[in-house]
Amino acid sequence: MFKMSAFSVNTGQQTTSPVINGVIHNTLFQSIPHGDKTLSQLINLYPNDLPVTRGRQFIYADDICLAIQGQFFSELECNLSSDMARMSHFCRQRCLKPSASKTISSVFHLHNTSAIRELSVYLDGQRLRHECHPTYLGVTLDHTLSYRVHLTKTAGKLANRNNLLMKLAGSTWGASANTLPSSALALCYSAAEYCAPVWSCSAHTSQVDVQLNSTMRLISGTLRSTPLPWLPVLSNNN
Repeated sequence: MFKMSAFSVNTGQQTTSPVINGVIHNTLFQSIPHGDKTLSQLINLYPNDLPVTRGRQFIYADDICLAIQGQFFSELECNLSSDMARMSHFCRQRCLKPSASKTISSVFHLHNTSAIRELSVYLDGQRLRHECHPTYLGVTLDHTLSYRVHLTKTAGKLANRNNLLMKLAGSTWGASANTLPSSALALCYSAAEYCAPVWSCSAHTSQVDVQLNSTMRLISGTLRSTPLPWLPVLSNNN
């Protein structure tokens, strides 16, 4: 993204010009690798003066999300394509090239008959790929925002990690009683509680609860007949 990019530096009193005598100065001729110290500075440098768009802008590091509301699909497609044109013009002015292959479009609504309806949004004449279940900041979304897909993935991840925890909870060998809770916190609870305030009101949280109950049974050594309210007490997970 930052290949052949020009930028100006403001020292408080004067600003350097990226073009001097027809030559672009302060230019990055090679793409910056991940982990480079200048990457975080450039991420703050370029999005600082993003153009005004019809949709709201949500920025996290180098990820930019444009969200817009509308009553009709055609209205959404028109407004989003217009915002994409503004963003593309902004990038061209700063010697940047937006990646159409990494840019996706999604739509969220409660109209189930239009669940498979795809948006036709264009960036530089190329139609953006429509994603029915996009992943944003580690959370998988669906068109009704029920988070069913995300919770199903989380439950599957917890089941695999419970299998690892089961290897440590053997009757003849394995980790001590003090090590098991720490391992469960690192392996299972860290994954289960990621972005929990977002999906905590979902109707599909029981999938995660089932796996966490199994985690607490492994820690405490209790059976399936143990009442659920006693599991946090016996596993010392208050």
